[in-house]
Amino acid sequence: MTSIRISAFALTWLVACSALLVVDATSNGVLRPSQDYASAPLALRHSLREAESNPAASFLVWLRRALAPGARAALPEELEAPRRIPVLKGGYLFPVLAWGPNNQVAGLKEALVLGRLLERTVVVHDILNHYDEAKKGGSAGSMDFKLVYDFDHLSRHQSVVTLDERRAAGWGGEVDAVAHFGKAFLSQIKNAHKLNVSDEGAPYIDFVKFDCTRSQLSHMAQELLPYKDVAFIVYENVVRDAGHGVKLRVTGELCHDQYLQVSAQLVKSSRILDISRRFRAKRLGGEDVPYIAVHLRPYPDTCLYWWNQKEYDEAKAKKACKNGKLYPVCVSQTALQMKRLEERVGKGKAKLFVMSYPELRPVISRMYDSVDLDPVYYDEADLEKEMGYRSISLLGMVEEEIAYEADVFIGTSYSSMTGVILQERFARGEPTTLPHLHAHQQLADRRTAALHRKPAVCRGVGCSRVKRAEGRHRGRR
Repeated sequence: MTSIRISAFALTWLVACSALLVVDATSNGVLRPSQDYASAPLALRHSLREAESNPAASFLVWLRRALAPGARAALPEELEAPRRIPVLKGGYLFPVLAWGPNNQVAGLKEALVLGRLLERTVVVHDILNHYDEAKKGGSAGSMDFKLVYDFDHLSRHQSVVTLDERRAAGWGGEVDAVAHFGKAFLSQIKNAHKLNVSDEGAPYIDFVKFDCTRSQLSHMAQELLPYKDVAFIVYENVVRDAGHGVKLRVTGELCHDQYLQVSAQLVKSSRILDISRRFRAKRLGGEDVPYIAVHLRPYPDTCLYWWNQKEYDEAKAKKACKNGKLYPVCVSQTALQMKRLEERVGKGKAKLFVMSYPELRPVISRMYDSVDLDPVYYDEADLEKEMGYRSISLLGMVEEEIAYEADVFIGTSYSSMTGVILQERFARGEPTTLPHLHAHQQLADRRTAALHRKPAVCRGVGCSRVKRAEGRHRGRR
C-alpha cells in the first residue's frame, strides 16, 4: 500500500474541518465529503480528491484513526502529490527577490507561502549571484534554479513553474501589477529587470504591512484578482526575520509555520547532493566520520579589513563590525564543542569543516592552529573541478549542503547563510545546533536558547527526502 505523509499544518486543517468528512465504523474507510476541499492545503487537496476514487487507500484508514477522539499523529513530512501539481486558476506570482543569494532564498520561501495562501502559481527563476561575484573571479550573472534546487520535489508540494516554462507558454515577461508591503524595498525591482521581466506600465499596489490574517489574505486576493501576472517584492515581510532569525519551532502562526514547511520542500538538487557527498568522502572521511561545521561571516564586508590585520583590534573593529566579538569567541567556542564531540566519538576522530570567504581562510587557519584544530574548506578549485568554472555564489550553496549534515553546526549572527542553514537543519531534524556567535555572547545565549535546541526527531513540519540518502541586508551571506 502507498505510504501517505501529512504535515502538522495539513493535519490541523483536517481536524479543524472534520465536519467536511463522514468517516464512521460502517463506512469501511470510504471518504464522503460534505463539500469541496477548497480550503485544504494544495497537495492535501489534490490527494483527497484522488482518494475518493480509491476507497481502499491506506490513507483513508489512517485518516479515520487520525480524526478519532484523542488521536495523535506524528508524521514526518507534508503529503507529497503523486505528480506535479498543476497551474492554479488564481494566476501567477513572480517573486522579486532582494540582496545576496541566501537573502533571495529566504524571500523565495516567503513568496512560496504567499503562493499557497493566495492560490497562485509561483514562478521560480534564477538566483542572482553575489553582488561582487565578478570581482572574485566568477560571473556577474545568476545560478539556474534547477541547478541549485530540486524542482521536481518542490512541484509535488506546490504549484510552481519556471520562468523558462512561462516564457515558452507565450508570456512576454511583462507583469500586470507589482505588489509590495511599504516602500522599503521598491528599488529591488531592478532584480526583476536583470531577469528580463518588465514592470513598465504596471500599477504598484501597496499593502503597507502584512499580518497574515484571513481577512487580509482575502482582501489581497480580491485586490489582485484582475491581474494574471503579479510581481511581489518581498523580504522579511511575510515572516519576521526570515532572512536570519526565524523562530525554529511550530508557533501556530499560519505564515510562520508554512514558512517552516516550505523549508522542508525547497531542497538541493541531485547535482549539489552528489558534489557534497564526493567532498565528504574525499576530505571529511565519509558518511561515518562525525564533524562540526562552522560558518564565520564578519559583517559587513568592511569588517574583513580588521580580520586581515596581524593583530585584531577589537576596539577599532567594533566601529566597523556589527559582530565585532566574533573574532575573539569563534575559536574558543569551536574548541569547546570539538572537545564535547570527541568525548562521545573518541579523540581525533572528528573533523572540522569551516565556511567563510576564501580570502579569510589563511587567517582562520592560523586562528584554529592555535588550539590544534585543522579546518577543512570547500575551495573554489574543488568547485571548478566539478563545474568547469568558479563561482563564490555556487560555492556557498555546496557549503550549505555540507553543513546541513554536520553533527554540530555553529553559525554567525547577521548572516542569511547561517539563517538558511538553521532552517534547513530544523526541517530535516538534524542534531545539535549551537547558538549564533553574536556580538554579545550573553545576549546570544538568551535570544537563541529556545530557537536552536536539539531537535530529537524529525518534526511534523517536515523532513526533506534528502535525508533518505541598499541597506543592512546587502551582501549578507
